[in-house]
Amino acid sequence: MEVDSGVSTYLQTQQRQAPAELAHYFSEFEDLYERKIWHQLTQQVEKFINLPEAASYRVGLYTEFVREWQKHMNPVKLVLFALAAARQFDSIPEAAEFMEKIAGEVDTPASQEAFALASLESAHFRLLLNDLDATRDALEKSQQLVESFSTVDPVIYASFYRVC
Repeated sequence: MEVDSGVSTYLQTQQRQAPAELAHYFSEFEDLYERKIWHQLTQQVEKFINLPEAASYRVGLYTEFVREWQKHMNPVKLVLFALAAARQFDSIPEAAEFMEKIAGEVDTPASQEAFALASLESAHFRLLLNDLDATRDALEKSQQLVESFSTVDPVIYASFYRVC
């Protein structure tokens, strides 16, 4: 199996440039991507983005790599990866817009939990900007959505109560 050349180039470049304690992740990502082992790849990316020393790689990893195989992952994980990237933006308005865009992308009948999470995280950034009207609107819509779920991932409740 051949890895997409853009993905391969990105991962190999990052592997060469990353410090030793992070470089091995990029070769693991390439191997799992090539073998199309999506669940394990998702787990490895999650492990990586949660490392404090990986903070500067989060935006690039999301835009250059995760976006290439996002249809193969759990939509809630996708939103969490996007959120990790958004938190690295220099500008809160940029982060809010980014999360609104992600919310639009995951707004499908099969991924309403992910939509609620992305909407709530966008609302959190709006709250930080003191945009109370947009925050209230998103919170009300998300509350209705969350209340309609039979079960809710704890990360969604956490996001909801952080905005409240």
